[in-house]
Amino acid sequence: MRRQGFTLIELLAVIGIVSLLIMLALGPVRGAFQSASLAVSANNIRQLTLGSVAYLADNQDRFWRYRETVLPTDGQEAGVRWWFGFETISSTRAPEGERQFDPDQGPLAGYVPAALNPDPSFGHTGRAFKPKYRFGYIGIGYNVLLADRDGDARRGWIGNSEPARSFDLARPEETVVFATSAQVNTFQPPATPNRPMIEEFYGIDDRETTVHFRHNGRAMVAFANGSTGLLEMDPDTLDRRAPHAQIGRFAPRGDMRYLR
Repeated sequence: MRRQGFTLIELLAVIGIVSLLIMLALGPVRGAFQSASLAVSANNIRQLTLGSVAYLADNQDRFWRYRETVLPTDGQEAGVRWWFGFETISSTRAPEGERQFDPDQGPLAGYVPAALNPDPSFGHTGRAFKPKYRFGYIGIGYNVLLADRDGDARRGWIGNSEPARSFDLARPEETVVFATSAQVNTFQPPATPNRPMIEEFYGIDDRETTVHFRHNGRAMVAFANGSTGLLEMDPDTLDRRAPHAQIGRFAPRGDMRYLR
């Protein structure tokens, strides 16, 4: 009896049909992930915007610090109060991805009306995702130039100066307070220069490449006047260590556009 089987031409035809079906299926799946990321970013930005407006009203229209050191008190471990929450000293010594923070002890605690959600886009950047905190990847960064009244980003990152006032901004409708954010990490294991990884980041300035243009090449932002929108990347600022991740800046290094 003659055994029946595929000829080479038939096998190639089957492979071609299967490949086409996979491509057709991936389109809706990719679209669903993009829609989910857009919805999460929009919710996080909206909640932060509402909270920041209320905070400014209660604090002489002065922004909050990016970070500040908290000394130990009775029943309270020393740590760092980031703009997004409090982290104990023991947490800062934990491995990346295992660190934890308490959002209820950040400067916006009580002002942000709902919990912020992890953004699903980090798992679909074309590069391996490296978490910084356990369940912490909200994917939003704060403009640290607002954390210093003179717009000095170095002091803003450290947090040892007085923040700016919203009323002192020349163009609040063009000044970004929050933006979708991430960075390319090549210097902390398991990331290496030959294996760049994407991780969440929590601040933006005129020097660092940390704005995440993850929504079809645009970043979702909140402005100082309480409005929100989408901004495009300056193409020359794209971090080419992981180009598919779409991480860059609004303008060339040192340019204050959209920042102050």
